[in-house]
Amino acid sequence: MVSASACLLTVSILGSAVVLGYKAYRRYEMKSRVRGFISSLENRTPEELVDRAEELKQRPKVAQYILPELKRAMANARSEGQLCAAIEISRAFISHHSIERALFDLRRDPRETVASLAVSVLAQAQPPEHAAKLLGECLDGANAAEVADAVVDEVCAGLLRLGEPGLAEMKMRIGLLGPDRRVWIAGYVNAVGGPYRRLWLDMLLADAEPRVRDAAAKALAEDRVAAGS
Repeated sequence: MVSASACLLTVSILGSAVVLGYKAYRRYEMKSRVRGFISSLENRTPEELVDRAEELKQRPKVAQYILPELKRAMANARSEGQLCAAIEISRAFISHHSIERALFDLRRDPRETVASLAVSVLAQAQPPEHAAKLLGECLDGANAAEVADAVVDEVCAGLLRLGEPGLAEMKMRIGLLGPDRRVWIAGYVNAVGGPYRRLWLDMLLADAEPRVRDAAAKALAEDRVAAGS
C-alpha cells in the first residue's frame, strides 16, 4: 500500500515537472519568436507595420512577451529604421504606461523623424483629454527653440484632431509658439478644416500679433465669400 502511494506520488511529481518544463519551453519559444519579430521590424513596409499593429491589438495576452522587447528596442535600437518601426508597433500598446513614457521621452530625440513619429503615436492615447495634455507638454521649451519644427507640426495636427480637448490645450500653450508658427497654424487649420476650424480661427483672431489676426481674418473671410457665391 505504501509502495503504491509512493509510486502515485512519484508519478504526480514527474507529471508536474513535465508540465512546468513544457510551460517553460513554451515561454522560451515565445520570447525567441518575439525577439525575432522585433529584430525584423525595420525590414517591414509601412503597410505591414500597420497590419501587424492591428493584429497585436487583438491579442492582448501577447503583450507580456512583446512589451519588454519593444521597450528594449525603443531604448537601444541599432538603427533609426528599427526605432521608427518599433514606434509604429507601439501604437498597439499605447495604453501601457511604460510605452507611453518611452514615447514621451523620444519627443526630444535629435532625429526629427523619430521625435515627430513618437508624438504622432502619443496623440492616440486615451482618453482624448489625456492625449491633449501629453501633446501640450511636448511644446514645453518651444519658446526657447528646444522643440523641433516637425514635433510642433505633429502637436498642432494632433490637437486639432482631438476636438474640444485639443482646442482647450492649445489655448493654454499657444503663447509658447512664435508669431510665424501661429500664422502657419491659421493656414493649416483653414486648409485641413473640420468641425473645430472656426473655433481655432476665432482663437487666432484674438491673438496679440497683428499678422496672426490678419491670417485668421483672411481665412474667415473665405467663409463669407463662399456664403455669398
